[in-house]
Amino acid sequence: MPEVGQILSNFKRVTTSYDEELAVSPETLAHYNSLPKDGDTTQGMIEAEQEAFELAYIAAEPNRWEGQERWMGGENIARRIVNIMHPQAVFEKLIRAGVDARVEAPTFDVWMPDDETGKPVAVKRNRSHGRLWLNDDVICGRVGITARVRDPLTGQRSMRYVTSMQYPCGPEWSVMRFDQWDVPINEAYRGWRTALLHLIMKDVLTEEEVDRAFGPVVLNAASELYRQHLQSHRKRKLGLIQ
Repeated sequence: MPEVGQILSNFKRVTTSYDEELAVSPETLAHYNSLPKDGDTTQGMIEAEQEAFELAYIAAEPNRWEGQERWMGGENIARRIVNIMHPQAVFEKLIRAGVDARVEAPTFDVWMPDDETGKPVAVKRNRSHGRLWLNDDVICGRVGITARVRDPLTGQRSMRYVTSMQYPCGPEWSVMRFDQWDVPINEAYRGWRTALLHLIMKDVLTEEEVDRAFGPVVLNAASELYRQHLQSHRKRKLGLIQ
């Protein structure tokens, strides 16, 4: 039995002195000396982060576009941010070129009595004249364009949303936004030529009408993709490609 006042402990009994317990074995000391010091650790972290970035960059390769270099770099961007115009100015140029383009909204409200209450309510009506219209709503810095689009099966034209333009002003050519791995995310600025191209591809406008309104495009890297799409569109209309 322990004596009264004796303090018991569950710590193990040792047979070595305090100094002997603190002594470091040669193996432990060698292992410690092999570890990177503070400066070495920082450098190691930098190298590890760089390696991880390079691996992620390689893994993102399938998400990059062929020829995307045309959008990248200060010189290419400068080629694109030219001839900045308000969407209404774009439509005014089309109007002067003889295109029935309207700056009023494609629909308007007609106030009619409600069938149940008899109170006047607003009813949407499509405009009967015009080939394309500039919408009156701006969403996320874009204003939409509605046009009469031909149905490929029936040949009938109906009003549909086709594309959009940058608001309040946009450059001639679109400028793309890229992430840290050079993967294209979206348009930082939508070019009005991009909107016109969509209208040509939908047979709302003709290439000749666009050239008459804005002149032929400058032959440089900024217009390259635009010209490629137009060439494909011509071949498709001739039945040379599907």
